[in-house]
Amino acid sequence: MEAPSYLSPSSIATYRDCPQKFKLSRIDKIPQPPTWATHVGSFVHEVLEHLYQVDPDNRTHDTLKSLAADRWSVSDWEQKVNALTELPGSIKDFKVQAFKCMTNLWHLEDPRETELDGMEHEVTAEVEGVAMKGFIDRFVFGDNGIVISDYKTGKIPNPKFTSEDDKFFQLLAYAAMIEAADEEPTERVQLLYLGVPVSHELAVTPVNLSIAKGTIVETREGIDAAVSRGEFPCNVTKLCDWCHYKTTGDCPAFQ
Repeated sequence: MEAPSYLSPSSIATYRDCPQKFKLSRIDKIPQPPTWATHVGSFVHEVLEHLYQVDPDNRTHDTLKSLAADRWSVSDWEQKVNALTELPGSIKDFKVQAFKCMTNLWHLEDPRETELDGMEHEVTAEVEGVAMKGFIDRFVFGDNGIVISDYKTGKIPNPKFTSEDDKFFQLLAYAAMIEAADEEPTERVQLLYLGVPVSHELAVTPVNLSIAKGTIVETREGIDAAVSRGEFPCNVTKLCDWCHYKTTGDCPAFQ
C-alpha cells in the first residue's frame, strides 16, 4: 500500500468524508464511473470556459447557444451521456438542465463586463510541507488580492450537515496553494451555484486560511498513518446510499 505523492482539495474532502472511499479511489485506483450530475457539470464548465474566450461584446445568449451546440458535437457529449449506466432523463432533459445552468450565469454577473485573468488554471505547491495539486475554475486579480471562483451545478449544501469551513475548504485550499506557489494573497472566494442561481462569498482571512492549512496537514498525517497501519475505516452514513463502492461490493462495510 502506497500513499499518493500529492493531494488535491477534492481528495482531501474524500478522505475526510470516508477514509475507505479514499483508499478505494486514490490508492487502489478503482475508477468511479461518471454520472448524470458530473456530466452536466463538465459540459457546463466546458461551454462557459469557451464563452469567456470570445470578445466581451459577443458574450450573449445567442453566442452561448452556438457554443453549446459546437461543444456538444466536438466533444461527442451525446455519446457520453448515452453511455451512462443510469439515465434519469432523456438527451433533451440533459440539454435543458445544462443550458439553464449556463444562462443562470447572467443572474450572477454580466459576462460582457466580466474579465477573467485565468480559467482552468493548474496550480501545484507545497502547503506546510504537503505536496498539493489542483485546477482552479477561474480567478481575477482584485484590488486587494486574487478572487477565486468555482462553478457549482448541484444543490447548495445543507447548513445542518456542512459547516462554512467545509463548504469553502476547496477554495481556501487553492488560496493557500497560490500563496505558497506565487506569494500572491487571495482577497475572497466565490461559489457560483448556477442551478439556483445564487453566489456565496467568503473573505479570506488569516484565521480561515490557517484552518484550511491545518486541515491539509492533518489529512496528510492521517493518510500516512493509515497507510502504515494498513487500516482505512469505513464511515457509514446515509451518504453511502450514493456511493459507487457500495453498489459494486468493493466497500468492506457492505460485502
